[in-house]
Amino acid sequence: MPALKFYHDLVADINSWDLAYGPCFEPTWGQVNICMNDLNKPSIDPSAPLPFWDKMRLLFHGRLIITVQRWNYLWLSTKDCYNTTEHLDWEFNDVYLDWTNAHFLFKGALDVYIRTASKYDDVRLLHIPKFRWEFGIEWITNGDVNDHHSVMPCAPDKVPEHSIKQVHDSYALFRSHNLNLKMNLDVKLNKKDGEEPDIPSILFYSSTMRWLQNFQAVVIRNVTRPTRRGNLFDNTKPRKPALSRMYKTVEFNAKFPQLQVNYWASGAKQRGIEMCLGKGSFTSKFNLQLSNPTDGLLHRHNADWNVNGMVFDVGESHAYLYTTAADNYQVGMPSKSASDRHHVASVEKVVYCRQSSSPSRSPSVEEIQEGVPLTPEGDQAEDAGNDKGFIHKLVVYEFRGSWTRFNRDAVLGMYDAYSTAQTLKHNLSTEALKGIKVETKGPQNRSHTPTTPSNSTTASSPATSSTPSPMSMLQGGHAANMLHQLLSETATKFMVFSEEISGSNEMLFGAQACTTDDVMRKNWLIEFVNSQVMLKGCELSGYVIVSAANAQVMHCRHWPAWRGRQLTSKTTWVGKLDSMQYFATVESPTSSNIENVLWLSKTYIERSMQQQAVDLTDIPDLVGSGESVGGVVSDTVGATRAGFHHDAVQLQRIISRCSCQFYYASYSEEIDPDVAAEPPPDKSENENEGGILKQDEAVDSFTLMHQDLDVCTNSAQYATIMDIINNLLLYVEPKRKEATEKLQRMRFHFQLRSEEDQKGPILSLQNKLRINLAELRRLEKELYGIHRQLEANQDDPTLLQQSMDVEEQVVDCKESLLTASHDLNVMVSVYKEIQLQRAMKLKIQSDQGVKVVRRVEMCFSLAKWKLTEQDGQLGMSYLEIRQFTYTRTSKNDDSGNHSMEIGWVTMNNLLPNEIYKDVLRPQDMGKTRQVTLRVICRGKPPVGGISVQEHFEVNVVPLTIQLTYNFFKRMMGFFFPGRSVDQEPGEDLQLKNRPDLDDDTESISSRVSKTSVRSGNSDDSTHPASTISSRDSFRIKKKQETRKTHSSDDIEKMKERAERNNTFFYIKIPPLPLCISYKGGKEKNIEDVHNLNILLPTQEYHNQTWTWLDLLMALKREYKQALLSQAIKEKLKFKLPVGKAEGPTGKESQADEDADKAKLLFGAKAPNIASNIEKPKKVLFGKPPKN
Repeated sequence: MPALKFYHDLVADINSWDLAYGPCFEPTWGQVNICMNDLNKPSIDPSAPLPFWDKMRLLFHGRLIITVQRWNYLWLSTKDCYNTTEHLDWEFNDVYLDWTNAHFLFKGALDVYIRTASKYDDVRLLHIPKFRWEFGIEWITNGDVNDHHSVMPCAPDKVPEHSIKQVHDSYALFRSHNLNLKMNLDVKLNKKDGEEPDIPSILFYSSTMRWLQNFQAVVIRNVTRPTRRGNLFDNTKPRKPALSRMYKTVEFNAKFPQLQVNYWASGAKQRGIEMCLGKGSFTSKFNLQLSNPTDGLLHRHNADWNVNGMVFDVGESHAYLYTTAADNYQVGMPSKSASDRHHVASVEKVVYCRQSSSPSRSPSVEEIQEGVPLTPEGDQAEDAGNDKGFIHKLVVYEFRGSWTRFNRDAVLGMYDAYSTAQTLKHNLSTEALKGIKVETKGPQNRSHTPTTPSNSTTASSPATSSTPSPMSMLQGGHAANMLHQLLSETATKFMVFSEEISGSNEMLFGAQACTTDDVMRKNWLIEFVNSQVMLKGCELSGYVIVSAANAQVMHCRHWPAWRGRQLTSKTTWVGKLDSMQYFATVESPTSSNIENVLWLSKTYIERSMQQQAVDLTDIPDLVGSGESVGGVVSDTVGATRAGFHHDAVQLQRIISRCSCQFYYASYSEEIDPDVAAEPPPDKSENENEGGILKQDEAVDSFTLMHQDLDVCTNSAQYATIMDIINNLLLYVEPKRKEATEKLQRMRFHFQLRSEEDQKGPILSLQNKLRINLAELRRLEKELYGIHRQLEANQDDPTLLQQSMDVEEQVVDCKESLLTASHDLNVMVSVYKEIQLQRAMKLKIQSDQGVKVVRRVEMCFSLAKWKLTEQDGQLGMSYLEIRQFTYTRTSKNDDSGNHSMEIGWVTMNNLLPNEIYKDVLRPQDMGKTRQVTLRVICRGKPPVGGISVQEHFEVNVVPLTIQLTYNFFKRMMGFFFPGRSVDQEPGEDLQLKNRPDLDDDTESISSRVSKTSVRSGNSDDSTHPASTISSRDSFRIKKKQETRKTHSSDDIEKMKERAERNNTFFYIKIPPLPLCISYKGGKEKNIEDVHNLNILLPTQEYHNQTWTWLDLLMALKREYKQALLSQAIKEKLKFKLPVGKAEGPTGKESQADEDADKAKLLFGAKAPNIASNIEKPKKVLFGKPPKN
């Protein structure tokens, strides 16, 4: 007969309700279920039993209302049933629960606390002052969901005839197969008269984050083990289905008026972040699919949760960083001074959307070999818009960011604390000292492309027998064209200054790698609309604002690519910034308050179509500078000093509207097994398809492309920009510098030891750290117990003294733990580095070649820079640079190449009443497409920590330089304000301040005189400037002896020498013709020259160990001698005898040159040294003798 059903309408009012549950209760609960099965008589109906949720639907009908004033739910976090300190405490207040048919309504207030035996006990993780949570359930059955009257059990001998040949189920129309769950959460403010509204808040500490990670690993990801099940216990019943596997779709909607999120790095609250979110909403939809494993073993179905859609929308929000002025503070002790709050970011609106993550279809091998595009035509159309097809899309409106010294210190401090904790966890694990395995594959082990039976027959077709040889490919490919071009130019071009400019960005590898059509999945599209970022340095109060009307960042996953002989996964990042502008303060503000930042309005950032037409109502744009470079941001026309506040800040546009793109392609060895099941063919085996010189390299590449730049700055703005670059963008934390020095010192120590000797100190330090961690946990629990006793006896002096003593022990233990953690990190890093270097050497030897692994490229087509006066309007100079390109490549043996090119450069003088207007320009004036400047630096792997430069070369086209003293003085005041123009530091002072000269390092002058190979120069060993005086050499030797007595550590000397020195195998600077014109500060000056033709001789050096300063000083010395001799010779108009004017050769030419040098150096004493030289009077002022 049918079961007894209950029809109810119950109302319960509860004052206090306490519940507790955790993983420690699951075995006990499983035993209770087994006992309940013994108490309840099972039904004799042959149908499968109903799960508990269907039983409740069948038996209970009605409404249940429960009101609870205080409801505590303790979610235990350990499997210890006697645990009383570690749990998650959910406190509900004013709870109202309404349960009807397939509908739940839950209202009240919620506070979530973390209970732990440490000083972070009773931390309120979540606070919701008022909420309304509604659940809607839709059961999926074969019949009517609410028709429970159709359920009619039957006896085994009364089974209907239609169920004899199949499994009988009396609950077939009522049994649920799946359910759709819909949840709506509405959070509201708790407003009271005369009080501020109580807003929802979330509070995190770094320790609470680690506690939640452990809680997730132990509780949420815990798998319930079977209790007394199996043949041993005579319990072979199938496992009951779980409700978590009954879901088909789950939809969650949430709304909140405001939300405050706080994160602190420690309990001292000295570094943290605060986010104040505005009104927002969240909508998400998930579906669950159960799949059978295909490994041949017996498993339960795999639960695969997929996201069908997700939308997150939040209104006006702000973010702040907290930091203190004091850098050194005691670890673990609370800060007595409150932290300062600094603005870091604010947005007008943020919208996040996520689509379904179903991947695209995988291409077949035949399609890849035939060159079929991997994206369909519809996807190509979507790629053109760059807005569709992305799984994640984030749009940020009106973003305002601040990056200052305080924000930098706060971010670096929090990141350093996080990285230290993660590094300590890794270094104490067993993975720290595991060896590095590198698969070394010879040519015979080269992996081939898997082929199907269909294409294996085509591979053996007669077409393979007609494969051209490598020689025929060279004769008919791109190499033959280059060879014919070089042969045709041998008869016309005798001297080459540099190669021609490519003229376009077609050869940029990063852009090519990111614009291919092998996109498998488009992951992220991040877009910023009308964004701006404020940058402020440390030394000056001025700041710079960078704005962009539209900025997009796209992230895509590509199909796997071959890298050498290995299949790798490929991901790309592409960014585009349109309508970029740079603004800076005209003068440094007197007030350094960061809150008084003059942000740009929306009209200055965005570019609308209406701005192209003239609007007579917009008076500031009509009479002002508009959007041109140098324009001042102001809404007032004709403002005077009288109506202007002395603290008012004016922003000037220093770079007009431009665009920027960046491309980043990365290749990783971690690849999805499903994607790698059908890899693309190795293109290196099919070289005849694209030619030998057209093979693309799978190399990690970064490319930055800037279009036209129109710059206008004054001296204060230039100083502000340099302050930002040095103190914000290129800033290195002092602690990180010390860590780098310690790392380099440890590297030299480990290089002198064997592998077994390297592991010993690491193992001992690991054991020491584990002991310190255990001692720290013991002290924290002891301190927690003392604090609990102080809550009952607050004035007990014994407990107060014990608390202070234990706190000091905790601080000392943390400091020693931090120091030992840094030392262990250095040791493990060096150990891994040495192991990797050895493994890479073996891999390089097996691969028989060195390959490029990383490439960085930067370029811009045109840059115009106008240097102005202090007012920012009157120009002083104008600089123009075209076709700038910089490329850096890194190889797998730690070697690399650097290359820089400048296609065209000119500099003009804008000062009034100047005789020369063109300060710098190439002499050919654009007649040929030559590169004005090319710098090439090719490096080799470092030896003993010393960088090795195999080839360093500088090529410059002939230049014309026209300079005046007034222009030089103004430029020096622009770039170096406050520095005297006439003061020139001497070389002796630089030599005195050189602490890096030791007994085995020659002086700069002696090395230059021995190794310099200059065109047209004689032996310079007798020159007085080529040797150091005895006083200087004595002083240097004395410093060396003093230093040797104080530092006898060979490792320290190796480290210092490796830091400052470079080994140059070959340095070459070709001859540079110059046409120089100079006008001094007076009307007539002895140094005035006009169209003086000077040839800078060739400079070549071989096998030198120098610093970069040594190289510059050597070039300065050589060029100074060459310029001085040629300038004096041209100034005094030396003339040769008529008979030798045709061009003397041999000994006569050498004698004439020696005579000129003697006259320049010794004057009247020249006849006493060189008797074959004629008297100076006859050569200088008399007529040349006739033959």
